[in-house]
Amino acid sequence: MEPIDAAMDRAFARGAQLRQSEPRALTVSLDAKRARLVVELAGDVELAIPVRLLGFPAGADLTGVRVEGGGFDLYFPAIDEGTYVPDLVRLAVELPRAA
Repeated sequence: MEPIDAAMDRAFARGAQLRQSEPRALTVSLDAKRARLVVELAGDVELAIPVRLLGFPAGADLTGVRVEGGGFDLYFPAIDEGTYVPDLVRLAVELPRAA
């Protein structure tokens, strides 16, 4: 079994690596009028994602969304659900243009 100090060192190193290579959210807001989730990412990038693509039930209360987990997670407290920012960015980027 790995000593706890070694496991923690490995986890911190992995976190540092992810901060350099994966997209992280700085801010998030819900644009209810346009039905978009607007995410400002590190690196001066803003992404607007249609709410319907988030996979939540239609009409889900997405108000109060906030950034957590060092920018890797978005949390929707009204429905007690979250989403992983790198996966959300990949989904948005990989969407077919006709969608």
